[in-house]
Amino acid sequence: MADISYNVALSISKGYLSSSIQANGVTASMASAGLKSDTYTLSTNAINISTANLAQVGIAFLRNISTATAATVQIGIQEGGSFAAFAMLRAGEPAITRLASGRTYQAIGTAGSRLRVDITEG
Repeated sequence: MADISYNVALSISKGYLSSSIQANGVTASMASAGLKSDTYTLSTNAINISTANLAQVGIAFLRNISTATAATVQIGIQEGGSFAAFAMLRAGEPAITRLASGRTYQAIGTAGSRLRVDITEG
């Protein structure tokens, strides 16, 4: 049995458009029993998201904890010495993704924006 289970639901409704998508039972075994939890204050300069003390990366729960509507956060990887974004979070928005090993994950944001990152092993 998995140690951690995530359940995510998306519901869209506008006029005649109606859709619902769910992902249940996304798991992490935490076979290495590690959890890394950090909060970062961001700027327009990319900073590394720490995976120190984790034997292997697993699922990352990311959340822009800024409350100002203009406070956006971009998540990405370092590729060829440059920042390559793969997600953008508006104020208060969360994201869940399974990380690939061997990558340097980074974040940039509107000056003063804050990002909470929780990464499980496995």
